[in-house]
Amino acid sequence: MTADETARKDDEVGSYLGALARSWWLILALVAVGAVAGLVITLLQPATYDATSSVYIGQTTDANGNPIAGLTSNAKAATQLLSSQGLLKSAAETTGMGMTPAILRRETSIETPTQTIKTTQSVVNFLVITVRDESGKRAAKAADALADELLQRLDAPVQEKIDLLQGQVADLEDQLASARERGAGATKALDAIARGGGSKAEKAAASATYVAVAQAAASEAEAMSTALQKAQLLLLTTVNIEKPVLIHGAAEPDEPSGPNMALNVAAGALAGLVIGIIAAFVRQRRAQAR
Repeated sequence: MTADETARKDDEVGSYLGALARSWWLILALVAVGAVAGLVITLLQPATYDATSSVYIGQTTDANGNPIAGLTSNAKAATQLLSSQGLLKSAAETTGMGMTPAILRRETSIETPTQTIKTTQSVVNFLVITVRDESGKRAAKAADALADELLQRLDAPVQEKIDLLQGQVADLEDQLASARERGAGATKALDAIARGGGSKAEKAAASATYVAVAQAAASEAEAMSTALQKAQLLLLTTVNIEKPVLIHGAAEPDEPSGPNMALNVAAGALAGLVIGIIAAFVRQRRAQAR
């Protein structure tokens, strides 16, 4: 940069600073007007209350209990479901107090928390439902109604799986009991033969059938026991991991969450400052043009 360019740039900076210095009163006045406007807007706005409920939407698993992708455990899909007209209508009817689907849609915000693993962020299976309303009681009822409607829709396919697994467990328990009963019967018969009369050859011949039955029953009982343990583990996993649950319901807030007077006044003052600076430069250009 040449000396002339440097001098010219210094002149421009000096001109800008001079413009601000000559219009300090205008800038200060506009900052004050902006702050007062922010204060007035805050005082005119009605108080609002935030009520929050949290839902664990569950984690779909495969036949071995390993986590897999699933529609019911997709946080984005659950978020879309919460904004559907049918769910909003049902939640609004449950809330009552003049709540409508349109109002509920406007007042509801959904947060999907994330977790960071090795610098990679991923969405976790939680939804935080917040309703901001002029009535704290209505906000709390609406947040709980939304959570309940979501749980009902997500729970249906999981409950079907639970019912199926419970049926499998019951069948396997019956088969295991039957196998053990046959084995016990065969063992009892073998004991009776051993205590009875007859030669060893006769006892061996009479025992052959019962030995086969006892061995088959033992093998079947072992297989049924393994299958039963697996089914019980899957059932436990489904109930405790796949099933969506309410983490916490919404409580009626004690204090309003808004409007934020300090934020509004600061925003108004900042807006006044920006407008004041622009006005100072405009006055400078007009003065130079004359």
